[in-house]
Amino acid sequence: MPKSLLMIHGVGCGGDVWDRMRPGFEAAGWHCEAPTLFPDQRTPDNPPVTLPDLGFDDYVAAMVEAARKIETDTGAKPAVIGHSMGGLIAQSMAEKGVVSQAVFLTPAQPKECAEIGLSVIYTFLNIILTRNRKRAYKVWRSGFRFGVLNCVPRRRHEDIYARARFDSGKVYGDLNDGVEVDEGLVTIPTLTIAASQDRATLARAVRKVGQKYARAPVPGDFFEYPDNAHWIVDEPGTDAVVADIVEWLEQPFGEHV
Repeated sequence: MPKSLLMIHGVGCGGDVWDRMRPGFEAAGWHCEAPTLFPDQRTPDNPPVTLPDLGFDDYVAAMVEAARKIETDTGAKPAVIGHSMGGLIAQSMAEKGVVSQAVFLTPAQPKECAEIGLSVIYTFLNIILTRNRKRAYKVWRSGFRFGVLNCVPRRRHEDIYARARFDSGKVYGDLNDGVEVDEGLVTIPTLTIAASQDRATLARAVRKVGQKYARAPVPGDFFEYPDNAHWIVDEPGTDAVVADIVEWLEQPFGEHV
């Protein structure tokens, strides 16, 4: 059977967010696809006026289409890994039954699991202060450094932030309103991953996500990394996280721990 992995980035990011993790999956025999959501709309600078027309459901629909194309091309549903907002997209895809396994990496939370703390407010302060669905937003530099890159060496911060993209104010509004996912429809293995130092998706909130999918028809698994933060995709310790995820993905169905 083909081993395909669809990798979904988070808010303000593109498919290049997976550049550190991807080689580890490919070395284990996984064919990886890491698209950028609406790259012509979600630009690093000067986004088009049409960007705020996009909502969270549009993001989900685009990734459902990508998963179905992989299934058409290979004859098998892909596994999915989503980071941050991508983790919530992956939850919606698991609910819809279009993927074979799902990893939620420091994910945004569905409605009943959401937790907002002061660190989250500071991270997204420039967006929270206006809350305008008709605007496009990029997380402000200070918030990104504080809430996303707090376990990344400071010398790398500017280079990472330079690749940040604008996102739709409508999407931010949808996330704030809350996205509902019915864990009763999730019948595939899932793995939720929290990072104890995360200031953007708080570990206590991600633990609730893990508890939610532990109640699914196929009970989900949960890992937490005490020394990692939100940029777990590319910070010290990332390679060990990849190795753990690969091991989890390759367990036979029904033998996930």
